[in-house]
Amino acid sequence: MPAALVTGTFNPPHMGHVKLIKAAIQKRDHVVVVVLAQPHDRFSAELRAKALEQDCIAEGVAESAMTIVHGYESTPYDPSDPAVLKSNARVIEAHLRQTPTVDMLVTSETNGAQFAEMLGLHHFSYDPERAIVPVSSTQIREDLIGNWHLLGPGSRELLAIRAVFIGAESTGTTTTTLAVQQALIARGGDFVNTNWIREYGRDLTMRKKEQAEAMGLSEYAVPWTVTDFVEIAVVQQQLEDVAARTGGPVVCCDTDVFATLIWERRYLGVKASLPMPHHDQNRIYFVTQPDGVPFVQDKIRDSEELRYSMTREFEDELIATSRAWVSLDGTVESRVALALEAIDDAMAQAFSFHASA
Repeated sequence: MPAALVTGTFNPPHMGHVKLIKAAIQKRDHVVVVVLAQPHDRFSAELRAKALEQDCIAEGVAESAMTIVHGYESTPYDPSDPAVLKSNARVIEAHLRQTPTVDMLVTSETNGAQFAEMLGLHHFSYDPERAIVPVSSTQIREDLIGNWHLLGPGSRELLAIRAVFIGAESTGTTTTTLAVQQALIARGGDFVNTNWIREYGRDLTMRKKEQAEAMGLSEYAVPWTVTDFVEIAVVQQQLEDVAARTGGPVVCCDTDVFATLIWERRYLGVKASLPMPHHDQNRIYFVTQPDGVPFVQDKIRDSEELRYSMTREFEDELIATSRAWVSLDGTVESRVALALEAIDDAMAQAFSFHASA
């Protein structure tokens, strides 16, 4: 049996798209999804296609029931212009030469039947009143925060702001991260699901301490290895991604992979074993300064004398890798206030979309 076709810009993907794809599968068992973006859009077609696939799988759609392809076009968005529709149809037809055969177009658009006719396909109209999922991509782009709950896990992972707090030992990093999380939760709405990501490296440090005690050795007798830092980096990223998929518009991270690689240098004195992660435009760093913060020994900290040099190393590497960052000084209250202001600015920029279809 031929497959059904669903196409659009999915800018960004949302649960209405998932319902549309599920309806298409009910009609034809298999769906071909063509994701088209313009070159200057906020997110690439590839990233949208990946997020959409993850959203569908999370809602029980079998991966084998979907063929998702992505590409680019520069056709202006004007569904009332016949020339625009014809150009868009030609682009879609070209992509369909690489996919399973389709014989039906499934849409929620008012001009869906007309467009299906241009493609030579049957048409099935699904929820044109948007009653099942009462939102469109246009509405989501206009108020992403207010409609965050209508995004699937893949789209949340793609879009969420990662607020990463880094610093030397005992500079208030965890205290500040948790305080920012609580301030965001207090805003209500989808911010109540703001997640906090612990520092997995501390879990491993405690494990090494327990191993040393079990063998009757001194606290730092079990050496750190490259394998340890690979484990920390992998698990830290996994924790962060899960938090983004399940939480609100902001994820509060008490360190990340970038910081892990700096700590690897500190302990092993060698070049990091993993490549430095690429800069993420949805990621903002906050460096907690040691000035005025007393060093608190919690039985696993060992670098009081290195607080200032470690802080400078974080700053130097942030600059060298062109990462955006904010320096946090003063009281916890002043640090939180500045962090929230920077996060709000980051959301205003990151959640702004080009007004495509």
